[in-house]
Amino acid sequence: MKYTGGDINRLGERLRECKDKHISDKDLDILQAHRLSFTEPLFKIFKELSQHKTRVERSAITAFRLKRISTIINKTIREPKMQLNRMWDVAGIRIIFGSEVAARKMLEIILDNYEVRGEIRDRFNNPKKIGYRAIHVYITDPVSGKVIEVQLRTHETHNWATLVEITDVLYETRLKEEGYNSNQEWGRFHQLVSSSKQLEQDDANFLYKTLDKYDFISRLAETFRKNSSVVKKQWQNVGPRDKYFLIELSSDSVPKLSSYNDYEKAEADYFEAYKKDEGALVVLTSIHKPSFEQISIAYANYILSYHKFIQDVQEILKELAIEKLEDKNFNEFRKIFRLYENIQANNIINILIERDDVIVRVEGKSIHLESNSKISTKKRKEIRKQINVGIQDLRKKHLLFIKEVNNVIDAGPSWAWRTKSFLKKHEKRVSKKLKSIDLKFE
Repeated sequence: MKYTGGDINRLGERLRECKDKHISDKDLDILQAHRLSFTEPLFKIFKELSQHKTRVERSAITAFRLKRISTIINKTIREPKMQLNRMWDVAGIRIIFGSEVAARKMLEIILDNYEVRGEIRDRFNNPKKIGYRAIHVYITDPVSGKVIEVQLRTHETHNWATLVEITDVLYETRLKEEGYNSNQEWGRFHQLVSSSKQLEQDDANFLYKTLDKYDFISRLAETFRKNSSVVKKQWQNVGPRDKYFLIELSSDSVPKLSSYNDYEKAEADYFEAYKKDEGALVVLTSIHKPSFEQISIAYANYILSYHKFIQDVQEILKELAIEKLEDKNFNEFRKIFRLYENIQANNIINILIERDDVIVRVEGKSIHLESNSKISTKKRKEIRKQINVGIQDLRKKHLLFIKEVNNVIDAGPSWAWRTKSFLKKHEKRVSKKLKSIDLKFE
């Protein structure tokens, strides 16, 4: 059954009146029909943009989705003056490039080939207060008149955006939907993470204090380790023609990944999953030429098995640790250094987790590796070599940092012996961890 624009706008009014109350089955069916009315133009424009982006960057990740039912409802309530029929981001395509220059080249292609509705939202030049950066442009399909949102991001800004959503999942915040002021502590944290400028000491100190207060690194690492092997096993069941992915997530269980080659079946399962639990985090997406690496990047906030932030934050902590030493604040230096040490330990595991072809499971000091097929002697040698190269690279960067620390110590603080003693113990712990890595191939 087709619905008019007036029907959809009246639905929006009823959704606002419901607020926390249960939405009737009839209204839910109308909302789902409205979502599905975008399917054909979304498929068409997605296919075209997937071809256009190869002129800019062949490796750029391209994905689409219809906005989740719960998100549509929340946005309708949050923006009372907006007509539901004029919500322009019900259907969305996201393209993730290696640089802002590439993203802007893609924008030029879009402007040359499509009718654009409304203003272009350039969040690279004008970031949101919380730090969100991307370009949003709205394309009108010439046949249906439907508006499709296109988001152009870089890997860096996309990683930041998914970190915000991971925070929402782990700490039950609402940063993505409600922004900086919904939680100013976490808002400032992500604002600082987004900054491309070198942080002042007060800002870096705030970042560290927040990491420490919420045990953020450990929670991330534990979540990724818990999920990585299970989600990779699920990925191994993906059929060669499957290109639609339903991901179901909760804060206390492993994500469930289902794949389809039939979009109607995938949408039907999405709708049933939503009706079963309206509060569940469920997304249905499609990725052009999908791989586990691509879906892990594009939907890091749902897959929850890896995020680059754990490596990136090291540099901030190193600089802050040096500053604490220069300020002769040994106790703070030691606390920061221990967090840095924790990240170093996690990086060893991440070397393996990044591989698509191996499932990693950590049990005590043992790292278990398995695959769909038997891991050959040749592959075992390749994996061991990768680990050794990765560890050597980590070690090289670490020694440069230790050299900086020693330069500060040699400048003559009266308590230099305490720092040297602390670093010796650290070196012993690191060496012990490296020597105790026990790889088990299954």
